[in-house]
This record gives sequence, structure tokens and C-alpha cells, in this order.
Amino acid sequence: MRLAMLVCAMVLCVSCTWADVSGPLTIKATGGGKVATWTYNWMPGQTSYTLSGPVDLRAGDGTLLATITGLSCGMQGDPDLFLNFAVHAVVDSNFTFDTGEFFFPTIDIPAAFATAATTLTADGNGATFTGNFGGSGYKATYNGGTVFATLDSTFVSPPNTSTVETDRFPAVGTTIIGVPVSSMRAQWDFNLTANDDASGTSRYDIEPVPDASTLVLAFAGAAPLAGCLIRRRRVA
Repeated sequence: MRLAMLVCAMVLCVSCTWADVSGPLTIKATGGGKVATWTYNWMPGQTSYTLSGPVDLRAGDGTLLATITGLSCGMQGDPDLFLNFAVHAVVDSNFTFDTGEFFFPTIDIPAAFATAATTLTADGNGATFTGNFGGSGYKATYNGGTVFATLDSTFVSPPNTSTVETDRFPAVGTTIIGVPVSSMRAQWDFNLTANDDASGTSRYDIEPVPDASTLVLAFAGAAPLAGCLIRRRRVA
């Protein structure tokens, strides 16, 4: 058991670390022929951002289209990208959320998964969440735009009710991407009916799959430690 733990720990040491990000964290609301945009420019070395309070999304003429009531985004783990939000639509609106492109040292043999959940809260007229990525509201991409997964399909919520949509790819575990990966991005794009609320959470994880040479090195490095453990047991 101890030997297995040692090998796992040594294999995990080959995981990568977050390196750089291209483009700002961006939110855009479009409704009634008007557009409002909010952006946050990532600082060098910054790995996460959380909105400190509600932000109104107003068009250039001052028209209130929506309110951002919650937002958090960033890279955790090696690498693990999250993009969470909460919004209130004042008018029928299209919302887009974009993390920017996160770069990291190339993972030669990557395995990944993505998961997302959306909560839709309706007023007295009901609510509709319409995804714009081929009917889905969330998209995870890698290497500058190759789609890994689209999640959370269009759904409705009855009047004065909250309804939750959850999705994951693959359904369990991870799937091999098949090419080396050096960047990742997460986006939401959906339409929300007026006077309704939507919130979403998401996680997109890419991890290295150790190749044969890495495993050999790990076992080779663990062997002397295993010997020490065996000798200690004999002495005891």
C-alpha cells in the first residue's frame, strides 16, 4: 500500500502548472438592440478572480439590460479551469461569458473531463434558458478553439420555480484527447428571458496520463524507498 502511494505521488509530480492567459475575462449582454460589456484584464501570474459585488450591465445610452450578481473564474490544479456566474435579465437578453485562453506547459498525453450545471429561476411567467452552442449553453475548448465538450442543453422552468440542468462529458471518469494540449478555454453563451435569473457552475479539467517511461522512472525511484520500508519492518 505504501509503495503504491509513493509511486502515485511521484507520477503526480510530472503534472504541469499554469503559465499565462491571453485575453480578458469578458461578459456581454445583448438585448433590445443594445449591447453592454464588462471585462477584467488578468494580471501577470494571477490564477483566479471573484467579483466583489453586483454589477449592472448598461448599454451606451444608460439602458439597464441585466445585472451580474455573482462571478468567479480561474485556474486551480494542473490545470483545472472553472467559470461560475449568476445573472438577472431585465429584458430578453443574450449573455456570453469568456475566460480568455489559459496556457500551460504542453501535456503530451492528456485526459480530460468537463462538467456544468445551470439553475434557472422563473418569475410568474416562467423562464427559458436557450443555449447557443448548438443548443448547449457551455463550451470547453483546447488549443485555440478545438471543442472538447458542449454541455447544458436548452430548458425551461415553470412560473415561480427554480429548475436545474446538469451535464458532464464523459459521463464518468476522463477521456483521452488524442493530441498534445497546451491551452484551454471555457465559455457560456445563452439567451435568458426577461425578469428571470440564471446561475451556472462549471469545471474543465485536463490532466497528464503518464507514459511508460514515466512509470518506469517512478517505480525505479520508489524501489529504494520500498527497500527501506521492508528493512524497517524486518528490524521491527
